[in-house]
Amino acid sequence: MDRYQEMAELQRTWTPPPELMGSGPREVRLSGQGIGVAVLAGCLILGGVGAAISLERVANQQSDEQNLLSEQGKDAEATVTRVWRTRDKESRPMVAYQFEAEGRAYHRSVRAPLAVWKKLAAGSPLAVRFLPSDPARSHPREWAESTIPLWLSLLIGSILAAIGAGLVFVLRRQLALLSEGRPAPAVVTRYSYAQHGQKNIHYEFPLLSGGLAKGKRGPTRRLPAIGATLCVIYDRENPRRNAPYPLEMAKLANVVSRPRK
Repeated sequence: MDRYQEMAELQRTWTPPPELMGSGPREVRLSGQGIGVAVLAGCLILGGVGAAISLERVANQQSDEQNLLSEQGKDAEATVTRVWRTRDKESRPMVAYQFEAEGRAYHRSVRAPLAVWKKLAAGSPLAVRFLPSDPARSHPREWAESTIPLWLSLLIGSILAAIGAGLVFVLRRQLALLSEGRPAPAVVTRYSYAQHGQKNIHYEFPLLSGGLAKGKRGPTRRLPAIGATLCVIYDRENPRRNAPYPLEMAKLANVVSRPRK
């Protein structure tokens, strides 16, 4: 008996779980894990929009600050008080300075270009430009303050929103698969290695047309035996879209969830 005959015999003698019998569509809803993913997706989409707006606002403020210093600023001679690198991964070159305006001392720390930073030391003179209306707003004259590009705010916001939209797509796909998919017996054929000591489960299952289709679940540490029979649900029009039952993020309404094996 060849593989096709074996799978055809399995399909003939196999009975799907009672809740999956019938032509459908089935009434479905999100599982607990699916609800968590939906909440995460919503946060990512809203967070992407919020991040884009916030970063754009910061970029505009930085640009306005530079324009004000350029158009209304006044020059002053400052003294470097400290030169150091930050202790984070970027190890950014930093400079602290102080200057006097209207009889009062003002202090500020800024990031400096590496080529300029190497030439500075505590006590070095440093030309700065400040706003007469608010001397606390100042910057070294020798280099421009780095600003957030407007395209970066749009990029970050778009990436976050796209990830959220991708999660929504996965949720909708699982709900549709459980609602309208066809159940079939699947035989575990092999494992493949995944990350963190886990493995993927590979299986194949028969189609009503007489052909065979394949699928994969994982990564997981719960491994059924090679040759074990699973219940899978597959898309009638595209059997490559399939998943073992019960699904992770979708469940049948008014049916107690079956434990995953």
